[in-house]
Parts: sequence; structure tokens; C-alpha cells
Amino acid sequence: MENKLLIAGLSAGLGAAVTYLTSSLSAKKKKRSLDEDGDDDDTTLSSPSAQHIDKSIKMDTDDYGTTTTKKESLNLDSLLQEEIFSEQMDRTKLYYGEEGFQKIRESFVVVVGLGGVGGAAAHVLLRSGVKKLRLIDPDLVTLSSLNRNALATRKDVGRSKVEVMKQHFHDICPEVEVEAIQTFFTGELAPKLLHGKPDYVLDCIDNTQTKVELLTYCKRENLRVISSFGAGSSSDPTKVHISDISYTFGCPFGREVRRLLKLNGIQDGILCVYSTEVHRKKLIPLTDEELKLLNEQAVKPTLRVRTLGVSMPIPLIFGTAMSCNVLNDIVGLKTILEEDKRTPPPLTEYTRLFKLLVKKDLVMHRTPPSHLKKFMGPLDIRYIIDEIYQKKSGISGQQSSVLLVIRWRSEKPCAPNNLIYLSQSEAEIHEKVTNVDEHYPKELVQRIDNLLSTVVMDEKQITLANSIL
Repeated sequence: MENKLLIAGLSAGLGAAVTYLTSSLSAKKKKRSLDEDGDDDDTTLSSPSAQHIDKSIKMDTDDYGTTTTKKESLNLDSLLQEEIFSEQMDRTKLYYGEEGFQKIRESFVVVVGLGGVGGAAAHVLLRSGVKKLRLIDPDLVTLSSLNRNALATRKDVGRSKVEVMKQHFHDICPEVEVEAIQTFFTGELAPKLLHGKPDYVLDCIDNTQTKVELLTYCKRENLRVISSFGAGSSSDPTKVHISDISYTFGCPFGREVRRLLKLNGIQDGILCVYSTEVHRKKLIPLTDEELKLLNEQAVKPTLRVRTLGVSMPIPLIFGTAMSCNVLNDIVGLKTILEEDKRTPPPLTEYTRLFKLLVKKDLVMHRTPPSHLKKFMGPLDIRYIIDEIYQKKSGISGQQSSVLLVIRWRSEKPCAPNNLIYLSQSEAEIHEKVTNVDEHYPKELVQRIDNLLSTVVMDEKQITLANSIL
């Protein structure tokens, strides 16, 4: 029993012992240096900065045979620093193992956007001991951002977010190299901002356009990237998920990102953190003062007016989930196991509608099911329903409990750019229409044709679709 208590006491006091050892060794080395030089003037000990400067000068100008002693002192400093860092990372190494931790230690990660999500994600990566962090954000710390910023204090208000993070990060773990870049991310700057072959990129941007530019660049350059959808306006931690972007649902911000990525030919291959929470806070109307600040944004781009309520825990949960996935991926652990991968209910519904489309096209146009399945699938159906028709009938504009997807123009092949979303009764009538230009009003036909003209298809889809005819 006494042995157990002794071990517990030693373990609890190890951190204090390291601190004591650091100061003790420093004092002993200083005394030894003074003894060797024959200088017992107490004024040289008046300030730590003076000690540091004196030691630096002695190391640079020593020509009297004490070089070996100074090198030994330097080696002791280095060894002690390594011991401190090793002890600081002890629990991380115990979890991931020495080999896994070494992979983390050799990694280079870029975090774009240092709001509540990005700040929390970078904080986790720092405390896990990554080799290098590059932080990119244009903003300044504001009082309103203190409700979710991972480390900023009131003294930091008005300062650059990236510089504030860099300073606090150095105090926590100086062994991690932190690069701070205060700028807006744009597609044009992507090659410069993401240079150096990062092992991972974290997209924590809250602007749709720049988010899509970042994800598109990473996808095309084969950079591993994980993206955060809308963390604001949510409060239920049980509704936060990680999955491939093709499986995401329930997030309005994510829906718009998927639509724009679709235009760039990207539908999958990007991991996302998102919330399926239904009851969300709405945007708060801008006050006159906020509108004035918004107008000044063109002159001072670092100013930003936020009009969305944020529950502090959710952005931090998003950021922590992102960084956890990054660490697992770097080490080789699977966050999303194949046996745990499940199609969410909304995609299941799109799968049902796709199967009905395949059956109807077989009956009406003799199209082989295997042929359609080569270039179409549930994701295309979801894109047509959610993004093109906004989940409403293409003809009446009404929502219904029973809606179907069928060909729009019978003379054209069954393809994503020739589908109409209709209620059951509308579909029964439309199946008998041989010429939409003669059957429907001109304005209706033109509207649907314009909608379908925005549907993007790759060369393979176009080739296979045309081969149907």
C-alpha cells in the first residue's frame, strides 16, 4: 500500500520536479560560469535578461579555453528541453505509440480560418506535437469573438488572430513551428498559401466562395483536406457528424457548398464535419452601426460583422472533431470504419427514387438498367431534387409527400440534365406527353430548360447518355 502511494505521489509531482530541475540546473550552471570567470559581482544576477545576454556574449567571444564547458552547458539545455517536451507529450505517445507519435511529430498541417472552429482545431494539433502549423486568417480578435476563441483574452482584442495564436502557442509548446499569415484565402493565392506539401489542410472558412476555391484546389492537387460546414446557429452536440461530403445532409450551408462543388466536377472524396440539427437560429438583422461597419469592410477587410448567434461549445466540438480525424488519419487509424458507414435516411430516399426512374425508363423507353447505372446514381438524383428544383415540383412549384423523377423531354436521353421532379398525379400526365413544347405553356418550358441547362455533366456521362439513343 505504501509503495502504491509512493508511486502515485511521484507521478503527480513529476511536472513540478521537472520545473524545479530546470531552475536548479540553470542556477548551478550560472554559478559555475561565475566561478570559472572569477567574477562574484552580484549585480550580474539582477535580471534574467542580463544573465541571458552575458552568457550569449561569453559563448561568442570566449577565447580562453572554456569553449568545451560552454558547449556542455548548451548540450545540457538542449537535453533538458527534449526531456520536458517528451514528458509533455507522454500521454499522446502512450495512446498512439512511439511510431504513431513520430508520424504526428513529422507532420505539417495548414489551418485556414481561425474562428471558433479553426482555433480549436489548431489548438488540439499543437498540444499533440505536430512539427509545423501554418495559420491563415485575415481577421482581428474582437470582443464578440471571445465567446468562442480558443485562447484569446481581452488584452488580445484588436490584434491579429494569427499572431495572437502564434504567441500563445509558443508559450504552450515552443517545439512546434508556427507560421502566421494574416490574409484572405483566395483561389489565386492557393499555390502560395498551401506550398510546402502539407500533410493535411483544414478548411475552417465561413465564406462559401473561398471555401469552394480551397476545396477545389486541394482536390485537384491531391492534398488531404477536411472541411467544416456551419457550426453557428446549432446547439445539439449529438447531431454533429463526420462523413464524406457525398453523405452529408441537413446543413443549409453544406447544401450550397455541394452545389458549387458539383459545378467544379466534385461530388465526393472530401471529409466534412457537419450538424444535422433541424432547429437553428436565424440571422439577426443588421443595425445601422453594423451596416456602417460593413460598408467600411472594403477599406478595412479585417473588420467583420457577425450577425449569427453562436453557442460556444459547438464550434469547439467541430474543431476538435476535425483535428481528431486529422491525427487519426496521419497515424493510420480509421475514424470512419467501413462497417460503421451507413447511408443517411435522405440518401436512402434518393436511392428509392433512382430505382423507380430506372424501372420507368426501362418500361417506357427500353433503356437497360445496367446502362443507366453506369453514369447515374442517387447522388445525381439528390442534386436534381435539392439544388435544381429545391425539393418542389418542377411544374406546380408545390411540395408533396409523393414526388417522382422522370424524363423531361422524351426525345432526349435519360440523363441528369433531362429530368423533371413531379408529384404522382403530374407524373402520370407527363408520361403521356410526347412534345413538351406543345403541351406546356412557353414560360414553363423555358424555365425548366433554363434550370436544366445549369446541370453539369462530365464527358463520361455525356458519352454514355448519348449512346442510349
